[in-house]
Amino acid sequence: MTSTSKPYKFQAFVTMSPAEMGGPAGPPTVASATLPPGEIRRMAVRGEHHGTHDSHFFSALVANSGDSSDWIGDNHAIVTVMLTGDDPADYFTAGDHFALWLGHDIADGVVTRRLFA
Repeated sequence: MTSTSKPYKFQAFVTMSPAEMGGPAGPPTVASATLPPGEIRRMAVRGEHHGTHDSHFFSALVANSGDSSDWIGDNHAIVTVMLTGDDPADYFTAGDHFALWLGHDIADGVVTRRLFA
């Protein structure tokens, strides 16, 4: 059986992980510091397979549009995630939870909708 990589793009609501939110040493890190608006950042996205519940990492480009911080708070962001993988829809459909990963989890996310080019 041959598998083919497919491009996949979705929008998500992310919340920065507590480890990224600072601590007694200083003020919390806002989402825009880790995911700067208007910039595309390469990172890993960890999703869970719908059928097997196995975790899988995907290399992805993540962009924060930055146009929603007034109503969702500083530690949240609405991002666009672009990745390529074998059957990514088995991991990322509306309502699915995932993690943004840069050596450790930096944010938890929920897929809000799939985007089509």
